[in-house]
Amino acid sequence: MKWIAGVLLTALACLTLPVLAAGTDANALTICLNKDNAPFSFKSEGKEGGFDLTVAQALARQLNKPLEIKWYEKERRKKGSVSVKASVMVTAGVCQLVGGYPLIQSSLDRGASGETTTLPPIDGIAPEDRKQSLSGNQLFASQGYHFAGMTPVLGTNVTQSQLTSLDELKPYRMGNRPASMGDLIAMAYKQGLLAKNLIHVDIQFEPLDLLSKSEFDVTIVEMHRFDIYRNDHPQTTLRASGLILPVGFNLGFVTTDAHADLLKAVNGALDVMAKNGELEKAARSAGLTYIPALFPAVSAGMGLEKIMQ
Repeated sequence: MKWIAGVLLTALACLTLPVLAAGTDANALTICLNKDNAPFSFKSEGKEGGFDLTVAQALARQLNKPLEIKWYEKERRKKGSVSVKASVMVTAGVCQLVGGYPLIQSSLDRGASGETTTLPPIDGIAPEDRKQSLSGNQLFASQGYHFAGMTPVLGTNVTQSQLTSLDELKPYRMGNRPASMGDLIAMAYKQGLLAKNLIHVDIQFEPLDLLSKSEFDVTIVEMHRFDIYRNDHPQTTLRASGLILPVGFNLGFVTTDAHADLLKAVNGALDVMAKNGELEKAARSAGLTYIPALFPAVSAGMGLEKIMQ
């Protein structure tokens, strides 16, 4: 009886899933993007944009396919992990690819853990059509199209115009929020070389704002976060250091093995786009500093160990 029940449930799932993809052009490249992940992807008040969207549009042109974006909302962790949510969107036929995905091995593997979850809120799919619990699947990654890395941002007291090493920051006061990635980098670098002049910033304050007031001399933040700050504060005297730390992750597309052939085509297209400058152009149009993806495409973690030596 248990075996029969299992077969019936599987059959029911197979009958339900195609409904979610109804209305999609069979030849279209369908990509799921987070609608609340600016500057990488966003959709709000009738406007949509972001780096991941521009990359998706360029990818569709390269593959000579019409593009359909499926906008989804990220839910709270207790409703299911991001990786399992991503895999079920592909499994359910909502999209073929999920874009803007952090290419970290553990996030890819978790989809195959047997964990089940429901679909997140997705434009065009009614809540009653998202109630079915689905099993996650192993996710497979494309090559990366951007590295989301960390960088020191310099205040007016730092004399160097560009940095070649974190060693050059030893004389300066560094401010970071406690337990932030910038703080971890500062404390871990060469067994605490920079820790002596480290200042912890209260979580209610923005370190870049305090740096602009010269309350310390440098801070370490995500490159895209400083890009946003510069766009919002065009008159700022803060400067990019030019040093991108190997701490972070590549962004790419993920899918399941059902789309293995598509993934090969995507990798070929991304390679062309990297060489012809389309990825860099996409970053500029989104107001971001383009950072080529690091090798390997999928990392074991955030890479903090790389700066501890």
